[in-house]
Amino acid sequence: MKRMVSLSLAAVLAAGSAQAASELAVGPFEHKTIPGVSPEPLPTEGLKDRKDLEAFVDGLMAAHLEYNPMAGATISVVKDGEIWLVKGYGYADLEKQVKVDGEQSLFRPGSTSKLFTWTAVMQLVEQGKLDLDADVNQYIPDFKMPEAFGKPITLRNVMTHTAGLEDGGLGYLFQKGPEQFMPLGEALAAHMPARVRPPTTNFGGDGTNSSYSNWATALAGHIVASVSGESFEDYIRQHIFEPLEMNSSTFAEPLPAELAPRMATGYQFKEGKLKAHDFEYVHNFAPAGSLTSSAPDMANFMIAHLNHGEFKDRRILKAETAQQMHARQFSANPHINGSGLGFYETWVNGRRWIGHGGDMIAFHSDLLLLPEEKIGIFVSYNSSNELAPYTARRDLLRSFMDRYYPAKVPVVKAPADFAERAAKYTGTYDGNRASYTKFERVFGLASAGTRVAPTKDNTLMIQDILFPGITYWVEVAPHTFREVDGDGMLAFHEDEAGRITHLTPPFTFIGSYKLPWYGAPTFHWLVLGLGLLCLVVALVSALRNWKADRAGEAGPRRARRMAALLALVYVAFFGTLIGALAGGIDELLYALPKAVYVALTFPLLAIPVTLLVAWAAVQAWRGSWWTRYGRIQYSVIALMSLAFLWSLSYWNLLGYKIG
Repeated sequence: MKRMVSLSLAAVLAAGSAQAASELAVGPFEHKTIPGVSPEPLPTEGLKDRKDLEAFVDGLMAAHLEYNPMAGATISVVKDGEIWLVKGYGYADLEKQVKVDGEQSLFRPGSTSKLFTWTAVMQLVEQGKLDLDADVNQYIPDFKMPEAFGKPITLRNVMTHTAGLEDGGLGYLFQKGPEQFMPLGEALAAHMPARVRPPTTNFGGDGTNSSYSNWATALAGHIVASVSGESFEDYIRQHIFEPLEMNSSTFAEPLPAELAPRMATGYQFKEGKLKAHDFEYVHNFAPAGSLTSSAPDMANFMIAHLNHGEFKDRRILKAETAQQMHARQFSANPHINGSGLGFYETWVNGRRWIGHGGDMIAFHSDLLLLPEEKIGIFVSYNSSNELAPYTARRDLLRSFMDRYYPAKVPVVKAPADFAERAAKYTGTYDGNRASYTKFERVFGLASAGTRVAPTKDNTLMIQDILFPGITYWVEVAPHTFREVDGDGMLAFHEDEAGRITHLTPPFTFIGSYKLPWYGAPTFHWLVLGLGLLCLVVALVSALRNWKADRAGEAGPRRARRMAALLALVYVAFFGTLIGALAGGIDELLYALPKAVYVALTFPLLAIPVTLLVAWAAVQAWRGSWWTRYGRIQYSVIALMSLAFLWSLSYWNLLGYKIG
């Protein structure tokens, strides 16, 4: 797989990379607290007692599994280079009543797998085989990223999720089994996302471009394989798993025979109970999430990173390389969470955690490191139950910090003059992480977006920024806000004209942009709703006047029936589409039903019919068809039909735009 590049070409590329790097604003960037606003850590002995830790975790996990409910969980905690706790909770198999064994049970950490991919990238960077600021195309042997915006995508962009790519996954992110497997390079080329924003070059202040990308991470894994000359799975096994004694870990799918019996079953909460879910294959994008591992193995990985790349006198990274990965390398705003290279930050009680979460359909995990205390926590739940696994992970971190590393969170008051500025932040924001050119953009209609509005208390009300619900935020610095009842921080960004254009939430890898009035989902629901109403009116009118029209002029008769035909086309479209998507988003990640292609045929058929209806509306006024009210009614139907077609085009429902 390895492709050699001539020395002369490499020299030219290296020179270009060096020049580009000199123009970059590259970290580390200092996180800045705000006196009287940021949490003030209280004096504490911290985590000192293993028995107390176990009792604390026992109580918390029991509550999580009982009240959510979820099947089971596994956890490991490390400190000062040692494993302090490895334990399982609940069930690895509900039907067989097999309990989770903290030492032996295997879980799927999902996107936490990315940390291994990033570690592999940095191993090759420190060997001089990869350059973080070079065009990734020089490392891709079998396809090329298209040129756009006059700027190349770099590995630094990939590792900070600032490459400017759209996101997607319907029909191909997961596979049902080996019969759907493709070589990594082929899968990447077949599902290459569009470049929709310029890649970030100002890593110290541009928060407008962040958009989490599974595809880009898989590309990084492909680059690791191409440059090293080894398959991705073999590379990770030989250069990370073996030196870290991670003998119960693999990126391979299906699982090796010696590991398969230890795999915990994943569950989904459906119809009032937990139901077993099939094994989730991610082979085609393995570097982004196909890891299977145990809590002790993940503990070894955490120890290595907390020890700056060293584990039992063996190194997977040089100390300076590990420190570079962990340091703040991307900062959208100095007061909010940033990221290292692959590791994202979470500031809690005034202390900096770095790590990565992972979410599959049935498994939900977190790996978190507190470098200043040399503490690491890995937790994984083998169940999906709405927001339960997300809130459980958040509660685990918050409860741990409040118990062992508490802080005083100052009460903050809104500036008296905030009302003068509040209107500029008001509006609907949508996440950068979305499909822009493919059919799956339509799922954005299911969300009302992140809505921001001022309150009478001079704060901002924000709805659905991370989880469904309403939170309140107070301005604490220019364009910077802190949660009224917590220590979460977010920032807005403005353009050269002083208009607010973007929002960076506490999870810095997924920024949001302010929607224009015509882009808000609520506006499109209005257009589509009124359009459907008009088409129903057209259908009823055609049926009511069917006999009378037969005896009348041909023009009015054809016009009315043409509008009715358009209504029937859209009834067929929505009926087929709803039926095709009835299985839910989880099933759509594996494959799109053929009915989706059938459904997308109807809007194409609607185009000529819509144009004929619009033409007929003009003729109705020229020929004085029907009464004035009848002509007005038909004109409204024609206008709403055109608006309806525009809305379908906006959501990529015109044509077969499949990922």
